[in-house]
Amino acid sequence: MFRYGKTNGYLAIALIVLGILPIVLALFIVPQLPDTIATQFDSAGNATRWMSRTDLIYVPVLCLLLSGATCLTAFRQAGLSLDSEVVAGLTFRRYIRNGLVTSVIINVLNGYMMFSAATGTAFLPF
Repeated sequence: MFRYGKTNGYLAIALIVLGILPIVLALFIVPQLPDTIATQFDSAGNATRWMSRTDLIYVPVLCLLLSGATCLTAFRQAGLSLDSEVVAGLTFRRYIRNGLVTSVIINVLNGYMMFSAATGTAFLPF
């Protein structure tokens, strides 16, 4: 983890934590939901689309897979940089930062989906 510097190691740990966080959230929320949940709402707040509660697992699994793949790709690409340790560290950091941005966006969307499913309402009108 810390082969390419202390900061890069902490960023990689943060990426892994952000990949695992939606799975933990889903493990606590999904079993408490009814079998079918509202997933789309009209402008009046009425549910217009329904789905199974187990479908909420797809986004956390996607986040975990993307975080893991980004970490593996970062290590692989940094290892291919035979020029210098500085270039390897910069390559590693670039991949990990991109993964962090992606994971944060997916975590926000996952939180919105879980909140909407748990409350049965949408606080955003789209």
